[in-house]
Amino acid sequence: GDWVDCTSPPMTTIDQLVAALAAKASEKEGGEWVVGYGFDETKLMDRRWPTRHDLDNASSSHPIYLGRAGGHNAVANSIALGIAGITKETPQPPGGNIEKDQAGEPTGRLDEVAAMNMVRDRIPAPTDEEAVEIMVENWPRVEEELLSWGLTTIHEAHIKAPEALAYQKLLKDGRLRLRAGLMLDGMAPYMGHATSDLSRQGLRTGFGWGDKLYVIGVKIGVDGAMGSLTASLTEPYANDPGNYGINRVTQEELTEETVRLHRAGNRACIHAIGDWAIDIALNAIEEAVKSSEWEDHRHRIEHAGYVRPDQLERMARLGVAVSASIGFCHPIGDSHIDALGQERLKGYYPMRSFKEHGIVAGGNSDGFGRNWAITGIAGCVTRTSMEGQVLAAGQGISVLDAVRAYTINGAYLEGKEGEKGSIEAGKLADFVVLDRDIFAVDPSEIVETRVLMTIVGGEVVYERE
Repeated sequence: GDWVDCTSPPMTTIDQLVAALAAKASEKEGGEWVVGYGFDETKLMDRRWPTRHDLDNASSSHPIYLGRAGGHNAVANSIALGIAGITKETPQPPGGNIEKDQAGEPTGRLDEVAAMNMVRDRIPAPTDEEAVEIMVENWPRVEEELLSWGLTTIHEAHIKAPEALAYQKLLKDGRLRLRAGLMLDGMAPYMGHATSDLSRQGLRTGFGWGDKLYVIGVKIGVDGAMGSLTASLTEPYANDPGNYGINRVTQEELTEETVRLHRAGNRACIHAIGDWAIDIALNAIEEAVKSSEWEDHRHRIEHAGYVRPDQLERMARLGVAVSASIGFCHPIGDSHIDALGQERLKGYYPMRSFKEHGIVAGGNSDGFGRNWAITGIAGCVTRTSMEGQVLAAGQGISVLDAVRAYTINGAYLEGKEGEKGSIEAGKLADFVVLDRDIFAVDPSEIVETRVLMTIVGGEVVYERE
């Protein structure tokens, strides 16, 4: 599309980011927005965030908005900040952060949706009808990539009306080859978009269109991300003393929403990475469970990046399931070591502890654009980062348990382990063929594995050339 891909790598310097944004600006009329995405300062040789002054070098006549990998932060240039009315005097938005320098001037960095939307809401957006068209048009390319990674079912978060309509159109036209479990967007009320909350309009967990498309819950977010130091912790970051991260919602807001969802029979899928956010999530789930009978709710913690031992016991008692981002371990684990410090690593995506406590933990790949299913299986087993550092070897699990995390446990997270997630008579014929036997090779080789074939419902939907 019209966005500038600034993924790091391949981009390794701020100068490269600026050059790519400048090239896009040169194609546009003065005053038109330039939007980029995907940078990761921990992968840049500069080892720092780009600032508004860097982005000003890309253009003096275009507003520029550059999103960080992970979707929790962005940087805007001076023109964009001006359009948004962000100045030295602008107060911090609840649940967000406008970074300011020692003189109190905004640096351009915006943390979390509350701050990001101050700029993002000024960017001309497509209508709902146009958004549906764009998604349907781009789906074949997106789906081909997902299938090439061996994914047979995806769970997509923050579904609003346009996404729901696009998926239904794809299904109706026979163009949906994989299966999609939808998490409705539950953040709308907290972001000032009260109209888009489908869960308030009668959609419930389990509602669906056959075995290809169905609702699996409602996605709500508590904190930010660990790499950008916005996941919320009860003790400050090892590499940023005084910073405890950001909570996007209050305890009261989350509890009220989770109780409402539980009473309506809707699974809460709560983004919580740091232990403070996990406390807030578990407090909310505890109140929800007390509020009405629903034993097999499987309310989910999405991510669960740093978990304390007392929280494991509480998760088990409350019947909470975990969608664990163990896929982060290999590609971005190095920045997480810096953030948490050695002592807290014992609770970093604690896959072994989840198993020992009887907590069902599925492995996830998180955001689109990254083949983190295979790297997730590797991370479960070796606990090794890209730079060769080990993140809590004691939390490693067997290859079989790692495969379970990405198959049957994923099916459990959507309540469909009776239909899929293992190769058994009577179940859906969804499976992949890999280029090596991951049970036999040296564990360090698992991360190199490639998918040769993906089969959904007995039909070959992807074959590697």
